Amino acid sequence: MTQIRDLARDLRPMSRPARLLYGGAAFWLVAGLFHIGALAMDGWQWSGSISFRKPIVFSVSIGLLLGSVGWVIDRLPERPRLEGALAWTLLASATLEVGLIALQTWRGRASHFNVFEGGDALIFAVMGVMIGLVSLCLVVVLVWSLIERPADPLVRFAVIGGLLLVMTGLGIGQWIIELGNEFVARNGTVPETVTYGESGAAKFPHAVAFHGIQVFIVAAVALQRVRLPSASRRRLMRTVFWAYAAGLVFASVQTVLGQGPLQPSVWSLGLVVSLLTLAVVFARVARALAGASHLDREPALTVG
Repeated sequence: MTQIRDLARDLRPMSRPARLLYGGAAFWLVAGLFHIGALAMDGWQWSGSISFRKPIVFSVSIGLLLGSVGWVIDRLPERPRLEGALAWTLLASATLEVGLIALQTWRGRASHFNVFEGGDALIFAVMGVMIGLVSLCLVVVLVWSLIERPADPLVRFAVIGGLLLVMTGLGIGQWIIELGNEFVARNGTVPETVTYGESGAAKFPHAVAFHGIQVFIVAAVALQRVRLPSASRRRLMRTVFWAYAAGLVFASVQTVLGQGPLQPSVWSLGLVVSLLTLAVVFARVARALAGASHLDREPALTVG
C-alpha cells in the first residue's frame, strides 16, 4: 500500500494547467461510470451504432488522454502561456466532442457518420472540428517535447514514445473516418461498426495506439522508484516500449487482413506474446517495488 501511495503521489498534477486537465479527466471518468448505469437500463445493448457503449468508451478514453497530457506538461520546461492555451483548448474541444457523442446517444441518434438530416450532419461536422483541435494540441505537445526533451531518460521514453503512439492512433482514426464515409456513400446508411475486409475491427489498433502512453507513464513512474541500476531500468523501459509497439503492429496487420481481434492467427499469437512480455516486465517491476518497500520497513542495525 505504501508503494501504491508513492506511485499515486508521483502521478499527481503539479501545475495549474495540469490540475485543469486532471479535473477534466476526473469528470469524464465519472461520466463513463454514470453511463454504465444507462447501459444497464438499456438492457446492456453493447453493439450497434446507437448504444451507451459509445459515451462509456469515449468518456473513459478522453479522460485517460486528458490526464496523460497533464502529466506530460508537468515534465516539460515551464511555459505558462503555452501550457494554459494547450490545456484550455484541449479540454474544451475534447469535452465538446464527447459531450456531443453522449447527447446523440441520449437522443437515440447515431453520433458518427449520421449525415442524413441537417441537425445530425451539423453535429458530426462539429465533432470533426473538435477532433482537429484535439489533434493540433497533441501535435504541439509532441513538438514541444522533441525540442525541449525531458532530462530523465525514463520520462523521455514515456513522453515521446507515448505521444508518437498517440499520433499513430490519430492516423488510424482518420483511416476509420474514411472507411465510414465510404460505407455511407456505398450503402446510404450509418455503419453499425466500421470494419475493414470481412471482420477487421478498425477501432482495435486505434485503441491500442491511443492508450499506449498510459502504459508508458505507469512504467516510467514505477521504474523511477525501484532499486535497480540505471542501465537495468532503461533496458526494462525500452522493453516495454518495443513490446507495446510490436503489439500495435500485430493488431494492425490482423485488422488489415480483415480478421477480428480474437481470430486465431500468427498475428494474434504475436499480440499475445507482446502482452506476455509486458506482463513479465511489470511483474519484475512489482517484485522490485515490493523488495524496496520491505527494505524500507527493516529496522536499522546498530552496533553496540
